[in-house]
Amino acid sequence: MNHFLCLTLALSASIITPVAHAASGETWEVTTKTEMSGMPYAMPDSTATVCAAKGAEKDPRKMVNQQGDCTMTDIKTSGNKTTWKMSCDNDGQTMTGTGEVVYSTDSYQGVTRLSGTEDGEKMDMTASYRGKRIGTSCDPSAAPVVAMQGMENMNDMMGMAKSQMAGAMAEQCEVSRYESTELMTSRFFGPDASCPGREKFACKVIVKDVGKKTEAYIALAKHDDTSDVSIAKTCGIDMAETTKAICKKVDSGNYHELEDYCPSEAATFAAAEHNDSTSGSGSSTGDTVGNVLDNAKKLKGLFGF
Repeated sequence: MNHFLCLTLALSASIITPVAHAASGETWEVTTKTEMSGMPYAMPDSTATVCAAKGAEKDPRKMVNQQGDCTMTDIKTSGNKTTWKMSCDNDGQTMTGTGEVVYSTDSYQGVTRLSGTEDGEKMDMTASYRGKRIGTSCDPSAAPVVAMQGMENMNDMMGMAKSQMAGAMAEQCEVSRYESTELMTSRFFGPDASCPGREKFACKVIVKDVGKKTEAYIALAKHDDTSDVSIAKTCGIDMAETTKAICKKVDSGNYHELEDYCPSEAATFAAAEHNDSTSGSGSSTGDTVGNVLDNAKKLKGLFGF
């Protein structure tokens, strides 16, 4: 999400800072609102006074600065409406979408919609903006003087984002939020763990459960069988001794799940279940034969033979 957050802020800034391509320009007041799915906070509306080249409001390539490696294609104008397609690539993360602007003599309003994915998570961003001509002449080639409400300091905004994202990550890394089976992931273990330094706390929970709870033992065994990272080794768990302890807990309700780890114990319960089934089947057969003989005797007495 960090890549898209940076792109969102860059694109927001570009929309309200038209590119200058003329010796003289005119002053506009531009208000921008940006919304993005998955952001840790709602971005406030921002209003800026900018010096734009004359006619920039009718050309999205001038109105929306090409920051954040964004490109526009398929630009079409019909009447007072211009539409386009847009693609932004930021650190290998790509967002694509569309934009449109409708303008009049002294104002315009438009919207840009972008979507993409990062780490398999769908991300959507919408930036809507409106401009009002102030009319004062200005020099667009000079450094713009921008008065912004709600985003006076972009560094402060980025700092707030990082702080809130760090808080959200800290919550995700809180071991006490999870069952032992939920801790056996790359979030806490391995060289690329997203919660580095928390594995020792995760180990305490796992060590406590793995010799007592069959579901924890099975989860650990399956993890270590299929992963290059051994949680048992990391947590100092003796799997041979732990297996002995778990095998003592095999019963008629769990022997199916434990038969790969406790084959002899599971076989005992499997045989007992098979014998019960066979015994029940034999009893039923015997009852049927007995009923037939009883009926035959009754017929013999009835007819006197």
